[in-house]
Amino acid sequence: MLNQSETMKMSVVCLQGYTQPDSQIQKWLEERYNLDIEVLALPGWSDATAKITLLMQDETQRPDIIWWWNMEKDYSQWVEAGLLVDVAPYMEKYTNMRDYYNSVDPGVLFYASDASGAIYRIPGDVAEPACETLWIRQDWLDNLNLEVPKTLDELESVLYAFTNDDPDGDGQNNTYGLGGDGYDLRSFWPWIQGCGDGLGRDTFLKMDDGSYIYGPTTEDCKTWLGRVSKLYADGVITPNIITDTDRDEEMANGGFGVTYSWVSWNNPSVGPMQSFYSTHPEAKWVPIDMVSGDNGTPQDDPASVAAWCYFGITNTCSDPERAYAIWDDMATPENYIHRRFGVEGEHYKDNGDGTYEILVPSDGTQNTEQNIGLKLFQDLFARKDACNIENTKSTSELFEKVAANSRIAYSHTVEKKNPEAYTVNNEKGTDIGDAMKEYVWGVIGGSKSLDDWDAYVQQIESLGVQDIIDELTTLHGAQMKEYEEYMKNAQ
Repeated sequence: MLNQSETMKMSVVCLQGYTQPDSQIQKWLEERYNLDIEVLALPGWSDATAKITLLMQDETQRPDIIWWWNMEKDYSQWVEAGLLVDVAPYMEKYTNMRDYYNSVDPGVLFYASDASGAIYRIPGDVAEPACETLWIRQDWLDNLNLEVPKTLDELESVLYAFTNDDPDGDGQNNTYGLGGDGYDLRSFWPWIQGCGDGLGRDTFLKMDDGSYIYGPTTEDCKTWLGRVSKLYADGVITPNIITDTDRDEEMANGGFGVTYSWVSWNNPSVGPMQSFYSTHPEAKWVPIDMVSGDNGTPQDDPASVAAWCYFGITNTCSDPERAYAIWDDMATPENYIHRRFGVEGEHYKDNGDGTYEILVPSDGTQNTEQNIGLKLFQDLFARKDACNIENTKSTSELFEKVAANSRIAYSHTVEKKNPEAYTVNNEKGTDIGDAMKEYVWGVIGGSKSLDDWDAYVQQIESLGVQDIIDELTTLHGAQMKEYEEYMKNAQ
């Protein structure tokens, strides 16, 4: 399968930013597998799904390898129309990707498969069990003679000091305590996890007794919302957090001293940190333990077991088995490191002690200027184990720590194997979510009042939240039994 004399044409869809035409990595793949690769670049995130839909609808444009995320309805239609190939038989013959995902969590392939065991979607990227942590400007703490906060109250005191006491020493009133991804409630995770029992998350949650609740209507949500809205009103949170701003860009710009963000920022080669330190060389961001709130069991935000994106082989591919075998061979540790990080000694250095030094960061200008292609096919199979050599030893340890510190929160997470089956949620969930966001963000920004909480809850109830809870009780309850049986057989 891997060493055929006939050159195989292979068109591959991936997001712009991970596509450098005729890059060194692309040429290496073409020579290794006797391929003629056509990279189809999608536009930015906001327009990509529309382009994916168009590509799949037109047989003359349909690629051999399609990549997508968050398109459950489209995916179901593709399967029903026979546009995707079942790769489950190939997984039994070529086992690198399967074995990797099973080592992460056997549930990964449970969520990728259908009820018959067929697999039309290959997990593209599965996050670490938890991938965010609490960050703080250590240099600002030192400048103000402050200790690392350990509780929510202490964290809030630090935020006020970072805002009002000139932590950067420039004599200007130009700093804020908290910054983060705009219009993303994860920016307030320390309060969400720490108020009440930590059940005020912006989604439906599974309780220990098998029942389900809607987090945004709990008293826990009301409590954290009150605390955060006061902080915003007092000017200690960046004003643009209530708009759709980019956390990475905000980090690079500086101006705030606390954020809840990616563990991977602990790697010196990561773009946002490189941009930040290029203009703030004396500064120092450090990860700290999650602060403790009312419940005394501080938690980090858990990620999903299921992949957040997938790729698949379409019915226009000339040889689906060969395509799968090639992709599976790319997943071996040696080949993955080459595809993702380039040539040893030229693009990265093996220190000989299990650690590595990234000589050419994939986010850096050298990668682009020299057309190396270090991010080619970034989310079409990504390893998060030791093959991710970008992770320093301290970063790997930090991932392990936040993963262990997120299991209570994960026990309440609802993951759906087949979201399209949840017809009540699909009918009513958008209106409920929109009403929730309008009120919650309105309270944070000051355009709505927490005094109207009861009316808000009544509005959510009138939109059919109990109907969704009833559906979850039936469908997700049955799914959890199926999951438990699958996991028994996977051991």
